[in-house]
Amino acid sequence: MSNETQLPLESPRLTDATLVRAAVERSGLAGNELNFANVFLLREKHRTTIAFRDGFFFRHYDGRRLAGYGFPIGEGDVEKALRAILDDAESRGRAPKIALATRTQAATLRRLFPGKFRFTCDRGDADYLYSTERLAGLTGRRMHRKRNAIKRFEKERPGVRVAPLTVENLNAAALIAERWRANRPDADSPELAAETRALETAFRFFRELNLLGCLVLDGGEPLGFAALSTTSATVCNEHFEKATPDGAASYPLLCRAASQLAFERGARWLNREEDLNSQGLRAAKSAWFPEILLAKFNAVERAFGDVEPDDLDVCEAAASTVDEEATDPRTTKTDVVDILDGVVKEEEITV
Repeated sequence: MSNETQLPLESPRLTDATLVRAAVERSGLAGNELNFANVFLLREKHRTTIAFRDGFFFRHYDGRRLAGYGFPIGEGDVEKALRAILDDAESRGRAPKIALATRTQAATLRRLFPGKFRFTCDRGDADYLYSTERLAGLTGRRMHRKRNAIKRFEKERPGVRVAPLTVENLNAAALIAERWRANRPDADSPELAAETRALETAFRFFRELNLLGCLVLDGGEPLGFAALSTTSATVCNEHFEKATPDGAASYPLLCRAASQLAFERGARWLNREEDLNSQGLRAAKSAWFPEILLAKFNAVERAFGDVEPDDLDVCEAAASTVDEEATDPRTTKTDVVDILDGVVKEEEITV
């Protein structure tokens, strides 16, 4: 197969921002992997390449944990766009794997290519989405522990304040990140090294990536910071949230401040990304009671003769009973929305 069938995949550049953001805005999708700042900041970690063709935004990942093609994002002939991926994979000698597809995207892939793919769903890939209004105000009975934690923190440190994170005070955020990293038992791990490089890149291109954030200070002592950016008109994505060892109690204040920042910019949802199957992260993210757990599917070619049910079968079966589950008081809201397709729509989610 000639190179003419290959997608013009290249490493993401800052100049790609307009095209990426426009495609994601039209799609209505909220996945953190579609946020342009993440596309750019994690290009080294995931060995990301992207392309634009026939009105579609294409992605390919070749990282240690994330590998495969992203489902094409755009308007037009989806089957043609998917066949372009299959042709590209064949021409490069790659496995035609689709990564991080929503439930609806996975169902589309199955419909267009029946029997070709097996679908798996890793719980650690699911994004945690929260109502910015609820987190900004810490409203509701379930938020009383967070409200009390902030009150205790402010009482113990009467000089504490929250300031905007800007280019002028990024050195304070860098100091926080350095102290946070030095206290980690995995300080020398490849994963943490990749995150450190992404953070350094974020500081370097803070303006160009349209990043914003907040900084927690006790007098002149920096205790914690959060950095985020917009994915679309309705979704903000939190990229980093760090605190020094002696400022760990500032995390609830940081989360509230980040949510307030997103809410003030008109975003209805704050995506605080996945937990990567870390039990500590899962407990911390779950403690804020997400409205949405955004399930994602990976599709790989089935072996010859393989007709066994897969994770998409299980998810589709669950979707058919969602109305019954929603009336069951033992079923939490998060249990129900875990099977939604990833498109944030007013008629689908009621906060």
